[in-house]
This record gives sequence, structure tokens and C-alpha cells, in this order.
Amino acid sequence: MSKGKICLTVAMAALVSAPAFAAKERVVRFQNSVRVGYDDNIYQNSSDQGSGFITDIINLSGKLTFSSRSDMLLYWQPEFRYRFDADPNSITYQDLYGRFNHAVSQRTFLQVSDRFRYQDKEGQTGGSGPSGAPSNSNQKYMENNLMGSLDFTVSALSQIKVGGGYEFRTWDDSGYGQGSGNNDYDQYRLNGSYVRELRPNKTSGMVGLDYVDHSYDGSRGGFKSTTIYGGVDQNFSPNVIGTARLGYSFNNVDSETVGSSDSSSPYLQAGLEVNPTARTSFTGSLGYSMSMADNSVYNAQDRFNLGLGVRHDLTGKISLSSSLGYTFSNYSSDYSRFGISDAQDDYLTFNIRGSYQINRNNFVDAGYQFGNRSSDSAFLNEFTRNVFDIGWRLRL
Repeated sequence: MSKGKICLTVAMAALVSAPAFAAKERVVRFQNSVRVGYDDNIYQNSSDQGSGFITDIINLSGKLTFSSRSDMLLYWQPEFRYRFDADPNSITYQDLYGRFNHAVSQRTFLQVSDRFRYQDKEGQTGGSGPSGAPSNSNQKYMENNLMGSLDFTVSALSQIKVGGGYEFRTWDDSGYGQGSGNNDYDQYRLNGSYVRELRPNKTSGMVGLDYVDHSYDGSRGGFKSTTIYGGVDQNFSPNVIGTARLGYSFNNVDSETVGSSDSSSPYLQAGLEVNPTARTSFTGSLGYSMSMADNSVYNAQDRFNLGLGVRHDLTGKISLSSSLGYTFSNYSSDYSRFGISDAQDDYLTFNIRGSYQINRNNFVDAGYQFGNRSSDSAFLNEFTRNVFDIGWRLRL
């Protein structure tokens, strides 16, 4: 990892720790979950290696208020997991987030956020054959996402928003992150939008522009994308909220052997939240856009995603939550590093979790996760995964 990235990570730690001593008001929440379970595919590949596990997940969150104009939100979630039949047996994950909010003036609002993660690979990461994958014994990566934005209030009905960000990812497996894989990356992002309230407390319209510059390690290449879009935010009722963004992206994908290729693609993001009662909520989302590809063969993908979620409190002590996600990825030969033909990839996930509240601070939880990835390419990984767990949770 470069010295610049090390300094950025250290700065993140300072950002979320030092201001705590200067805060005038602190609100801190603590939660600890201990779970025992079984994962029938711990490496998320065709080896189908299963293992029992014990994990301890700590969640610490808080809000620090410095003045009537400034505050900070903090979130830290480390996880310590032991797997009985895996190499290595013990692994540690980290998820750290901080967001600073400041009213520069009555019309100008500043927001700076940073998220640091140290995690295992996602379900669509890696492949087989020459595409490579992180080794079973070293599947973790470090990722940091720094973002900033300024909101200017033009009038009582309109705002202008500008922002930018920098994200990097570094794999522990240097052969996959650098070497022949070159999956380490840097990403720069700029965005701007104009928002106007069309109907008070009901409808807001917007137009915007996003720019992304994504570069992989070494001479692998990457892509640049400029997206122009319009959108609307709609409060249909106090219990129903919807958002929609529709536009077009102009892309340039660069690879070390194929060269540079220009393309264009539609852009769509939409979401809906429904809360019919205080005990029940539904969420839905769908999207279509060009994004990075989580493998060593293609530098980009056209991705369609669909998500559904539901939460319901059966009683005052028993609650259920569930989510369903589907991602369809289309990899054009123009996005390939090696001139490989088009490929498609389907990834389906399902999660369900139940909770029983013993008393004010103690809960018993149980959950199930399902994942399935299938592809028409020999260079992309296929697998099915089932995870079961039961545990105890303390909330203070």
C-alpha cells in the first residue's frame, strides 16, 4: 500500500477520534452479538468447503455535538470470527464510518464523510482459469471511501449541490491485487446537481451530472464515465416515499490489450419505501448503470440490480426482517482486457433474520443467508452458498 493511502487511513482514525474530546454533547450506543453457525461455502467458489464458525460482532455508534452548527456521526463495527475448518481459522473484519456536518452559513452546508472497511470478497468477486481469484487463505481487502459535499441554498425553493470523492481498494493477496490480476484500484468522483421544490413537502425535481474516473493497478487500464440525469423525489403520503433518477452515461473503457473503446448506456436508479403501519415496512430498489467489474477479465460491466426488503414486528418482542437481491451483469467484449467474448453473470441473494427480545437489553437472534452465482463464461466463478446461525445480542 502506498504512503499516501497509509496517511489517508491514519487521517481517518484521527478524524473520528480526536473531536470526541472537544464535543459538548455525546450520545453513544453499544451493541454486541455473539453467533454460532455453519457456512457450507466459506470461500464462495466451486470448492464447496464448509465450516462451522463462532463470531463476535461489536457495534459502537454515536453522535457528537460541538455547537448548534456542527456535529459528527460515528460508527464502528469490528467482527472477530473463528472458523473450525478453514485456513486461517481466525479472521477479523473492520467497518469504520465518520461523517462531519457543518453549517458554514445560513445558506451553505458542508458535509465530509469517510468509510474504512477491511472485509472478505463479495459474491461476484473473482473467477476461474486465467481470470484468477484471491487465494482461499487470503480473501480480504482494505477499502477507504472519502467524500465531501457543499449544499448552497439559492432560494426557499432551490438548492445547488456539488461534491467529490476518492476511493481506493487494496487486496491482501498481492498476486490478485497487483501481479497478473491488477485488481487494486483508485477511483475519483465528481458530481453536481440542481434541486428545486415543485410542490411544498411533496415533490422535488432535479438535474445532475456525475463523473467517475476508475483506474486499476499497473497497466491494466480502467474506465471514465460521465452521466447526465434528471430525477424526482415524491412524498405520496406520510407513509409512502419514492425516488427516481433517469439519464444517460457516456463511457470510455481502456484496457491493456484491446485498447480504448467508447460506449454509451442508460442510467436508472429508483427506490420506494412504504410504511403501512408502525410495525411494518417495505423497501424496493432497482437500477441500471455501468460500473466496475469485480474480476480480472473485464474492466467494466453493465449492471442491472433489483432489491426488495420487508420488516415486521409480529409482537412487541418478536420481529422478522428479510431481503431479496438480484444482480444481472453483462460484460461486453469491448470491456475485456484480453479480447474475450461477451459474458453474462447472475447473482441472487436472500436473507431472513428473526429476533426475540428477552428483556430490555438482551435478544436471541437466528438467521439464514442464501447466495447463488451462475455465468455463461468459463472465466467467471460459479457457486451456491447457505449460511445458518443463532446467537445472543446485548444492546445498551
